[in-house]
Amino acid sequence: MKVPDDIDLYAAQQAAARVAARAEIRDVRLFGSSVELDHFPTTGSRLKWSLDTDVAVEREEDDSAFILRSRYSLVVAEATEVLPDTDDAGAETDDGDDEGSIADISFEFAALFHLEMRDGDDPVNDAELQAFAFTTGQFALYPFAREYVYDVTGRLGLPPLTVGVLQLPVRRDS
Repeated sequence: MKVPDDIDLYAAQQAAARVAARAEIRDVRLFGSSVELDHFPTTGSRLKWSLDTDVAVEREEDDSAFILRSRYSLVVAEATEVLPDTDDAGAETDDGDDEGSIADISFEFAALFHLEMRDGDDPVNDAELQAFAFTTGQFALYPFAREYVYDVTGRLGLPPLTVGVLQLPVRRDS
């Protein structure tokens, strides 16, 4: 998963710190899924994939709970170029090119978080919640997405795809 370069995740982590210290995950649910297998891959072909994510936070004003929604879009395609030899189902690509697409998998997970604020704490603001979504929130939901991708690709008759761990770049401005 790639995070846009224009996001300063170090600043986001700092902005999210107070929410991360007070939020507890209560529930995780699959809100929707769309799975399409276009055709069988060519025998012996290598596969490539790309995974995009969009996160959003929902909260009622003055509510001690909020929902983090994470939408994932996965495209699995046959590799037309030579890929490094790996033992897994394929390699991640950045090209977003749907040419040669074998499968399109879109799904959404949502997590319910409860804020356990202390007496005297200022209310959490929307900027803090959005920063939490880009940092800690992604780490909370990503394992569910990885397991879902592995399961669904196997059920499609493709090699089960093991998506790599979530790596968020941290840019520290001097």
